[in-house]
Amino acid sequence: MPATTGNLLLDALSPELREGILAPCRAIDLPNRTQLYEQGEAPAYVYFLCTGVASLEVAMAEGGSAEVGLTGHEGVVGAMHLLGPTPTPSQACILVQATALRIRLDDLRAIFITSEELRGRILEFVQQQNVALEQVAACNRLHEAEQRLARWLMMCRDRSQQDTMTLTQEFMADMLGTRRTTVTLVAGSLQERGMISYRRGKVTILAPAELEKAACHCYRICNNALRSLYRPLNA
Repeated sequence: MPATTGNLLLDALSPELREGILAPCRAIDLPNRTQLYEQGEAPAYVYFLCTGVASLEVAMAEGGSAEVGLTGHEGVVGAMHLLGPTPTPSQACILVQATALRIRLDDLRAIFITSEELRGRILEFVQQQNVALEQVAACNRLHEAEQRLARWLMMCRDRSQQDTMTLTQEFMADMLGTRRTTVTLVAGSLQERGMISYRRGKVTILAPAELEKAACHCYRICNNALRSLYRPLNA
């Protein structure tokens, strides 16, 4: 068994528990826009991401969608489905090309029910996601487009561990719940000030410290929640 998997949640588990979870897992590659599960449906599989980022999105009946969460190497895509039978309104797809360890939901649920250690780590991750969801909901209502785009790009960077990501303006507009023309203007301004480079659908973060300053305080709240994950259980 490898000393580490690249997934922070799995790597925070005791070796015996981690080995038990890895046994039924399969390593897979996930290209951009791969659909992981559909809205309102319990997935057959959940995914421990080792690289890349998944986006949780809610699509509205009248058309359009908005992002409600991001998951990278810190957690497991589909964790909410372990907690109970209520269908979630979100769907999950790959935002930044990823690699993952895939396990059947039923197999992980069986371990979740019997292992207090796994339940604690999963709930810790779900709490972090909920903190980010609450903060971003307020951010999207109250803060300007530039602050929100800077915050979102930094959150993607934290989870993907990459400075260059394939992100079209149309996709960024959908995720932020704004118009494409707004993203064009804001991304252009960030590029002119040397914080990012945007070309042919690829965004490169050139000056993360400056981009963080351009973001609203919501980024720091979300980042603090992310960085606090998986402290030793006896700490």
